[in-house]
Amino acid sequence: MNSAPYIHVAPSTQRIMWQVILALLPGVILLCLFDGTRWIGQLSIAALTAVISEAAILLLRRRRDWLTRISDGSAILTGLLLAISMPVNAPLWLVAAGVFFAIVFAKQLYGGLGMNIFNPAMVGYAFLLISFPALMSQQSSEWLGLQTLWQEYDATTGATILDAARMQRIDSGDVGSLAAWHTPTMLVNAAWLIGAAWLALNRYLDWRLTISVIIAAAITSTIFWLNDSSAYLAPQAYLFNSAVIFGACFIATDPVTAATTNRGRWMYGALIGALSVCIASLGNFPDGFAFATLLANACVPLIDPLTQPRYK
Repeated sequence: MNSAPYIHVAPSTQRIMWQVILALLPGVILLCLFDGTRWIGQLSIAALTAVISEAAILLLRRRRDWLTRISDGSAILTGLLLAISMPVNAPLWLVAAGVFFAIVFAKQLYGGLGMNIFNPAMVGYAFLLISFPALMSQQSSEWLGLQTLWQEYDATTGATILDAARMQRIDSGDVGSLAAWHTPTMLVNAAWLIGAAWLALNRYLDWRLTISVIIAAAITSTIFWLNDSSAYLAPQAYLFNSAVIFGACFIATDPVTAATTNRGRWMYGALIGALSVCIASLGNFPDGFAFATLLANACVPLIDPLTQPRYK
């Protein structure tokens, strides 16, 4: 046994980012199997746009370490997270526009990695959802191959379960027929959870953030459902058809924009989970996770001081 002093060496930013990207792989593979290999092209475009955008801004800022910074994986991770959050049939220009906005306006204009207040991927998603709501709410009902990136194709599109629930709640007030289990979606969510568990075991993410988001979302959706089961999705239907699982695993766990204290992270995650359900259930957008995350980001300067340990 070695004697003291002990020196703890934290993993580098580059290692953390690439490990998170690796944890996304099981879910991405399942997305390709269920939705189509078009995901490969969409994710590639997102990653390429992220790297080019970040390199351009760093060169404009005359950063001599620009090559090191674009290779740390943070820009690529932002692009991948945003692309996964979008429909598989999203036009490529839409993917590129969202990633560009996320990198330039939500990350680099704040000073780069570690300086941004808001989660860049969610800023890009919110920008696209507000600007192009129709394109962001239609999901392909067919399997799309990689060739659809450069060939014209006719595919049947339909509203997501959350959007259909919102419309049915407005029209007839009955969403009971939408509460069925969807096996592919459940398997993809299971893959996200497995990836997050692996990251947590290796201490690349704080499990408190993931657990608190899911618990708060489950409790809040249960309250809505118990209040009016005909107007709101059952908790299990909401959790497995919304962005809650994916967001709890890879969005809320962003160490830069999340709360920093242990108690604060429980509060931060619970705030995201509760707000996401409230926005989806009471607002005009079918999925409120992006807006919930950004609102929670804005609350971090308040959460951290309130949860700091007090020494006498």
